[in-house]
Amino acid sequence: MSGEDRKQERLRADAERATIAASPNHVHHAEMEGEKDGPPESWLNESQAPRRHMHFAWREAAHLTEHPAYSDLLGTPTFRERVMALRHRLSDARLPAATAPRLALACVVAVLLFSGAWILRPHSPDYATQIAEMREVPLVDGSIVTLGARSALDVAFTNSERRVRLTKGEAFFSVFHDPSRPFIVLVGDKRIRVVGTKFNVNYDGSRVRVSVLQGIVDVLPGLVASDQSRGRDRNAATQIVRLVGGQQLVATEMGPLGRPESLHGTQPGAWRNGRLAYQDAPLAEIVSDATRYSPHPIKIMSPSLGDERLTTSFRTTQIDQMLETLPNTLPILVRRDADGTIRLERSSRAGE
Repeated sequence: MSGEDRKQERLRADAERATIAASPNHVHHAEMEGEKDGPPESWLNESQAPRRHMHFAWREAAHLTEHPAYSDLLGTPTFRERVMALRHRLSDARLPAATAPRLALACVVAVLLFSGAWILRPHSPDYATQIAEMREVPLVDGSIVTLGARSALDVAFTNSERRVRLTKGEAFFSVFHDPSRPFIVLVGDKRIRVVGTKFNVNYDGSRVRVSVLQGIVDVLPGLVASDQSRGRDRNAATQIVRLVGGQQLVATEMGPLGRPESLHGTQPGAWRNGRLAYQDAPLAEIVSDATRYSPHPIKIMSPSLGDERLTTSFRTTQIDQMLETLPNTLPILVRRDADGTIRLERSSRAGE
């Protein structure tokens, strides 16, 4: 074994020991053996050394974004997949001496973060809103994201790509034009790719709705880019759906992409002015949005009732008034429980 091979072997061993030492089972065992008493916060406070080590680890991990090997891994749709790919690459590849320690350290930090072992820094979204709250978020590239109520967004920019993830709720994107750095929105199991445009994304956990105000937007399955790079799906590009201004697309989680539809006069992002407007929309969609502006849960008790379609417009501060008018146009009973929960049930008019 050459000197370089021995160095790489020591590096891999050190990384493996660090990962094992930080695992939940090891920490629990160490506490049982009396190696360190008290919660993790206590030993962090005993000395500045652990904090210095972790600050160094975070700084070194951040440097990885400038390395080509890191950029190659960004095609995967989730952070966890990037971490595992990076870990396997470290095991399989012979890396330059100056790069290997940095990759090893980043692997350890990333594995701690995304395996659940890193209990001192529980994940929280980069940006989030509460009930009935709206928030304008300026990004470093000049783009602006407006978050609707009860929404959450994570941001991860690199030198070659601008990537965000909408984990829940709604957001309107005004993207700064930069052909050299595509803007990617991950939402559920779908991916939205643009260069510079204005569009709206709504995600309720089971359905994605993309509406374009201006420019061109490509919607594609979340694994297309990574699958193509690995040669798994040669026909993945045919799954891309292109939208232009005045069009929208609705797709369910784990389902196929829908077809472009006309917006029928409704304007994407109108909610930014405090008004929700719908043209022949299913009741389930309207209620899903209204719930994010209501202090009380709103539940549709029958799936078929959620399929009823409605054209309506109301202020985000008038959710109760909107609900009270529903029986005028649909076979609905509006009931309120003692805890404030609002239940929408079919009335006897359903059989008329």
